[in-house]
Formats: sequence, structure tokens, C-alpha cells
Amino acid sequence: MLHGAAPAQAAAYHSADGAPAAWRDYALLVGRRVQDWLGQDSEQTRRLRMSLEARSQQNASSSTIVARLWILANGTVERVDLEGFDPADAEALRALLTRQEVGAPPPADMSQPLHLKLSLQAKN
Repeated sequence: MLHGAAPAQAAAYHSADGAPAAWRDYALLVGRRVQDWLGQDSEQTRRLRMSLEARSQQNASSSTIVARLWILANGTVERVDLEGFDPADAEALRALLTRQEVGAPPPADMSQPLHLKLSLQAKN
């Protein structure tokens, strides 16, 4: 944990439709960052992508995973919880995302965690 930055407290869940525009815009930014981080050319990301692609192919070509991210006021991902992942893939993705810099702080009034739906699609 970073010094001087308290973790965000969990608040009531808001669907994307019911969330303020600033929250939706921030979620889009975070989603793009997650895509960027998964697209990095490193051994860790290549192994994770291969595993996720194999999983997607086994599950009728598409599957959805829910990621909950807690983001500090400085824009650093502090914590990641995942649903729908095999434990090894979950640990690899959690290690990849945790401590990453989003590049902007979350809106001050944004509820956390931020819920992202990640869609895995098999390549044809």
C-alpha cells in the first residue's frame, strides 16, 4: 500500500446505466488501460493471453469475466478481485493489474470497486 493513501471504501453498486457520466468515462479509460496492459509484449502477458485464448475456445468462443478494481486517489490500482477465472489465470491477471498506473485519478465521488466486464473472444 502506498503511504498517505487510504484504500477506497466499497460503496453501493451502481450499474453503468445509473452511473454519472464521469464514472462511465473513467471506466472506459480503465478498460482501455487493461487492454493495453494485456497487450504488452512480455513473457507474463504472452502466457496469460495464451491461457485466456485457450479458455475462450473451450467455452464456445466467448466468455465474460468480471473484474473488480479498487483504484487509489493517485490512479494506482490497489486491489483486484476476479470472477470467472481459473485460479492460476486469476493470480496472473491480478499480478499484472495490481500497482499499475491508470494515468488519471478516479472521480472523487466514484463508488468503488470499479466493476469491469472483460470479454474473451477466440481468434478464428
